[in-house]
Amino acid sequence: MNTTQAPQGLNLWQMAGLGVCALSLSGCGLFTGPANDATPPTPTLSSPAPSTVASVEAPKDVAIKVMDLFARPNTPERRWFIDLLPYLTEEYAEEAQYIDPARVPMTKVNANPTTSQDEHMPQMVIVRFSTNDGPWQVVLVQDHDGQPWLVQAIEPDKPAPTFTP
Repeated sequence: MNTTQAPQGLNLWQMAGLGVCALSLSGCGLFTGPANDATPPTPTLSSPAPSTVASVEAPKDVAIKVMDLFARPNTPERRWFIDLLPYLTEEYAEEAQYIDPARVPMTKVNANPTTSQDEHMPQMVIVRFSTNDGPWQVVLVQDHDGQPWLVQAIEPDKPAPTFTP
């Protein structure tokens, strides 16, 4: 009997080749990317990447977009929060995740909000809106020039208390 003869059937290299082919066809290959039906990453409560839309918009434009997203009481909670998340500071995102959109008292935000900025705090802007629930305000902050304007608060706009001696 010849001891240098290969055994009947498939040799080791053929078996390895078939394994690689099977893996690549099943979507589990060594060189394939994630499957198309992979679950998208869960959003985290961190500041958005500088490439988000909020990084290039003026604070008033961001506030208008955010108020339109905020005033949707019929939106499912998770969708509502995920839509707002790119525009929120990390601190406000922690609070906003517990807001029930069904309890947001407004459904209509009127055009032409007013903007105010304290000369001593140039990286904070308050945008005031008229809504079907009365006046509301969006407080936006910016860490540094060129950074995105992010929402620090969305709240009813209460008139400033007057001091009477």
